[in-house]
Amino acid sequence: SSTTMTYTALSLLFLTIGAQYGPSVSFSPSTRRLSRQLNLPLFAEKDSTTTSKLDTEAWKELRDVELQGLRQTAESAARGAGDIIKNYLGCASEVCDPDADEECVMKTNIKDIVTQYDKRAQEAVESIIRSAYPTHSFLGEEDVDPGAAASEAALETILEQSETGFVWICDPIDGTANFAAGLNLCAVTVSVVYKGTAVIGVIFDPHQNEMFSAIKGQGYSSLNGEAMPNLKEFHAVKTVRDCIVNAGCPADPNAFATSIRGAMSLNSKARGLRMIACSALTTAWIASGRLNAHFGYDLSSWDLAPGALLIQEAGGFVTDLDGSPYQLTTRNMLCSTNAVVHKEVLKILKDADAVSFERSM
Repeated sequence: SSTTMTYTALSLLFLTIGAQYGPSVSFSPSTRRLSRQLNLPLFAEKDSTTTSKLDTEAWKELRDVELQGLRQTAESAARGAGDIIKNYLGCASEVCDPDADEECVMKTNIKDIVTQYDKRAQEAVESIIRSAYPTHSFLGEEDVDPGAAASEAALETILEQSETGFVWICDPIDGTANFAAGLNLCAVTVSVVYKGTAVIGVIFDPHQNEMFSAIKGQGYSSLNGEAMPNLKEFHAVKTVRDCIVNAGCPADPNAFATSIRGAMSLNSKARGLRMIACSALTTAWIASGRLNAHFGYDLSSWDLAPGALLIQEAGGFVTDLDGSPYQLTTRNMLCSTNAVVHKEVLKILKDADAVSFERSM
């Protein structure tokens, strides 16, 4: 009969689809109704509760008490690394030799080094985080191979593979060269990302005992538990000529040359230029109004994510150097205290051909 033929045809169809495509297939409502009428299971239909692991609106579902707990853990973890920084500041007194048994070794080149204390500091951070959130994913700089391409791939992989949607991202010592040389221009960064969006940003300066932190959507950033003034309400600097601007000091020679072009162009237009080589501190200082702008190249997520959130919640601005909106994957960036300064610096950098570069390593 026609009913039998329909039943047989549908059976073969559903079985074929299930075998060929597995859980990737979804069916229309009419097909599901017909399946129920014929008592046929939709072998390949995917779970309707499955959602994308990257969702820019998902953070809004997090409760305040949960966010506060995440921030508290992030601050505790940052202090754990900060103790190591204070105890071993100035651990190297000579140029690092990758073939020698010294306190530090080179990664990509002489400007990009790592010490045994970077690894120890990261272990301290990760231990605290995993004790509180054992199912969350963790991405630390010291677990990633050297080079920009490796850090890009590591971020993409962990965001895709995270089972809970929560990814903790850490740089245990941002400004390692400064740290090894004995300069107290280094800090700890910890951020919490939920389904692709940074929801917690923490930067700890152990030398000054300053804990900068922010929660997405809160509308302000904090310093040692106290809300900092909103940049839109108090900051007096309105044009680039009154600004102190920090230029990036990237390890890649081509990126460094691009940064110098930008700095040379800004030199005659801004009140002062700095090259501190610690994006954690410079972004925290922008959020607090101490510094007016910072531009950098090929920054990894652990370099920029916490500071970007601090600045945005404090009322400042963060974009790609091409002017596009900041994302977790952004690597060439400009941060500033207000829209006018931001626009002026972007134009100066564009006119100087200092918004992008070709990687040399």
